[in-house]
Amino acid sequence: MDNLNTNALSPTIICLAIISIAVYVLFIIAEWRILVKAGEKGWKSLIPVYNIYVSHHIAGMSHVWFVLEIFTWVIEAIFKAVDAIPTWAVIAFGIPTIVITVLSELIHGIRMCDRFGKGTLFKVGMILVPNLFTMIIGFDKSEYHAPEH
Repeated sequence: MDNLNTNALSPTIICLAIISIAVYVLFIIAEWRILVKAGEKGWKSLIPVYNIYVSHHIAGMSHVWFVLEIFTWVIEAIFKAVDAIPTWAVIAFGIPTIVITVLSELIHGIRMCDRFGKGTLFKVGMILVPNLFTMIIGFDKSEYHAPEH
C-alpha cells in the first residue's frame, strides 16, 4: 500500500522541482538585468535585504518604506517564534504589518513600471502577477528613467 503512488509521484515531483528552479533562476537573472539597466551593479541583486534596498532606491521610493518593511519582517519573525500570541497583539501589529507590506509592494511595482516607461495595463499586470511582469521588465528592451528628486 505504501508504494501505490510513490513511483508515479516521483517523476512529477522531480519535474516540478526542475521547473521551479528554472523559474527562480530566470527571476534572479531578470532582477540582475533590471539593476544593470538602472546603472547599478548586477551582483547587488544577489544579496538578501540589500537587493530590496537597492530596488526601492531605483524605484524612487523613500527609505522610510524600506525601514517599515524591516519592521514588518521583525514582527513576522516574532509571531512565528512565539506560540501563543494574544489577540490584541495580532490586531495591533499583525494587521498594520499586512497593510504596510501590501502598500509597499504596490507602490514599488507601480514605480518600477514608471521608471521603465510602462503604461496602465502593464501596471495592472504588475499588481496581479508581479514576478512575471518583473521578468518582462528584466528581459525586454525598456530603458530606465531615473526618478526626479
